[in-house]
Amino acid sequence: KGVNGRVYRHWRRPCWASRCSTPRKGTLCKEHLLQVTVYEREDRILDNVYESYPIVLNRRAAKAMDRVNPAMFQMIKARGMVVDGSKIFQGTRQVASLLSCNSVGTTRSLVNSVLLDEALTSYADTGSGDRGLVTVVWRHTLKSVEQSSRGVITHLVFTVTGATTTDPSQEVTVDTNGRRIIAADGVWSRMRQCLLTLPPPLPPPEGQVGAVVPLKETVTQWGVKFRLLFSKPGASTHGLDPAYHYVMGDLYICIAQGDVWVVTIGIQPHLKEEAAILESSEATEENKAFVREYVQTQAPLAFPLLDDEDLNAYFGRKTFRGAIVRVSRLNHGESVVLLGDAAHSLIPLTGEGFASGAEDCELLLDALNAVGLEGQPFAAYNKNRLPDVHAINSLAVYFNYAYFLAPAPEKAARIAAGILVVALKNCGIYKTTYQDYTSGRLSDPPQPYRSIMSLWKWQEWTLLPLTRLIFWPIVTLYIIITLPFWGLNWLTNGRREKGLGRRVLGSSLKGEPSHPAASKAKFA
Repeated sequence: KGVNGRVYRHWRRPCWASRCSTPRKGTLCKEHLLQVTVYEREDRILDNVYESYPIVLNRRAAKAMDRVNPAMFQMIKARGMVVDGSKIFQGTRQVASLLSCNSVGTTRSLVNSVLLDEALTSYADTGSGDRGLVTVVWRHTLKSVEQSSRGVITHLVFTVTGATTTDPSQEVTVDTNGRRIIAADGVWSRMRQCLLTLPPPLPPPEGQVGAVVPLKETVTQWGVKFRLLFSKPGASTHGLDPAYHYVMGDLYICIAQGDVWVVTIGIQPHLKEEAAILESSEATEENKAFVREYVQTQAPLAFPLLDDEDLNAYFGRKTFRGAIVRVSRLNHGESVVLLGDAAHSLIPLTGEGFASGAEDCELLLDALNAVGLEGQPFAAYNKNRLPDVHAINSLAVYFNYAYFLAPAPEKAARIAAGILVVALKNCGIYKTTYQDYTSGRLSDPPQPYRSIMSLWKWQEWTLLPLTRLIFWPIVTLYIIITLPFWGLNWLTNGRREKGLGRRVLGSSLKGEPSHPAASKAKFA
């Protein structure tokens, strides 16, 4: 999967496979002698920490990568940081912590770079004149697909950017010639959109795997946007342990790569006036002063990591947005299979984004090994994988609503239910929680998402009625009591104070420090 997710793969058996360089075990090329062509939108993939974002690879991700080549994960681990856990702070005071095992913090760009190097090194042309098992075709973005009457994809139409100096953009049609297609083109998958407009493929012959259901998608926008502040290499930590990740208000602080720290700013719906500055592209003195004070207020321990040059660079970086994706099936007959974010995009709070995509690849290979190329590997993969991706989707939807979209009483109740689960485990009432199976002591070997999420639902949803009974009356009463003061502020100081009041309320409900200078910086 490329840096921006615009990747399409199709394969066929090459008659010359025995003359190619020796591939690693546990890949399509090695176990099935398949020739793979990758179509990527970008013109290259670079390992640039300042243009990427932090991710955590848990044991699930490591297991999938080890099946290809164990050296890949070891290389990432050497350049990343072993994560011992997470700590939650209120100002300078730690209020909670969560330990993790078998996890490594790194950046998505480094992972992309390592995967690409492995593909082009281990499966490259041997110099004998034959094409290697893996070929990457750059600057190709899928535009449309063509389908036969039997529901088989026959052609892919790409837009090629920068083809020539006189014709910067042109279309190219690729004859799939009966080859299978893997669509790993990200959350805004063009292939998925094309398949939604096509009639479903013909049902399989009697006695073969599964039945064809209509393809449907559910796309839920993230309730938060992210923008990143990077430190210079070797910036002083001032009490922050590189082996831990920190949650401080709306900020997430960790080592990105090497000795470079990153402060991830979560821009939530309750940030009104503040959001306009945090998403601004203008590095004015007023905007920099606001971001400086915003970070210092919410994360005093992380503030010394940053200087004026870091703030200037912040305003030149993009804001990350995303969505949670759920589909009714993962395959289109035996022509196309959706993998990764194209099939089940999550939200960063789950910590399973890359891991779930990497496991997709491993389970697809298992399906090929089980039924063979002459069978129905895509249908077998869909039957085995769909319950798991729907299970992890339920966690992503829950987190997205609980932390970013729910009304104040429901948000308080859901967050309290999660805290109560951890407290009951610490008291010995609960022996395990779902975190133990995703990033904790029970994460090796990885368990199916459906079993992990059944434990999570039983624990969380058992406590949720209790926390709702407590917090809905309390928060509702608080809102009723303070409503006249909001109205008075609006009448006396204008709408800008109303926006600040929302910020104060949202911060107090989450136990986060409010930011008193928002309106002042906005109108400076």
